[in-house]
Amino acid sequence: MNTLFRLPFTMTMLIILIGAGIYGRSHVGLLNENVHRTAGYSMRLMIEGQVHRAFTSLFFTAGGWRFYSSIVMFAVAVGYVEGCFGPLRAIATFFAVHLATLAVMTIGVMVASVISETHRGNLLWCVQDVGPSAGYYGCVGLAFATMASQMRWPLVVAIIVVLCLRATWSFIHLPEDGRMLSADLAHLIAFPLGIASAYAPS
Repeated sequence: MNTLFRLPFTMTMLIILIGAGIYGRSHVGLLNENVHRTAGYSMRLMIEGQVHRAFTSLFFTAGGWRFYSSIVMFAVAVGYVEGCFGPLRAIATFFAVHLATLAVMTIGVMVASVISETHRGNLLWCVQDVGPSAGYYGCVGLAFATMASQMRWPLVVAIIVVLCLRATWSFIHLPEDGRMLSADLAHLIAFPLGIASAYAPS
């Protein structure tokens, strides 16, 4: 009960994420396809006016082991930020980085498509994705940027290198019809945005 009062945003979101996972059956396998289609966001759908998907997609994961890894990552990353900086900073970082990541990806794909239309660009434009990972990667970035350790920047560089390698692998192999590429690019964008948020005026 003390944790609920100390970390109200983290605990409330965890309850919602677990409830959504049970509803979408993602705690035992892949997210129900109808739920994925109804709640997931895509750049195309949001440009067409379905901006609510930027929020509905937050509460679901692709399912299976990713459901559990998302729960753990959310609890650790967002819980750490909320514990150190308070609920308002955690809420602002999580949602601002999530929305900014979607905006950067959408604008980037639109600009790239104007220059040259490609198969990967079309996949990213249309693929429907779900998950809170952009928001909690932003919180990871904030956590590392505010570490009181000389190792923080070497660690930041190492994480960015790993994220670049993952995104490159997904770009080459296109697993899951572009869904993994979409997720890996989101993580690569969200982590530096979280770092940048450490220097935003409070």
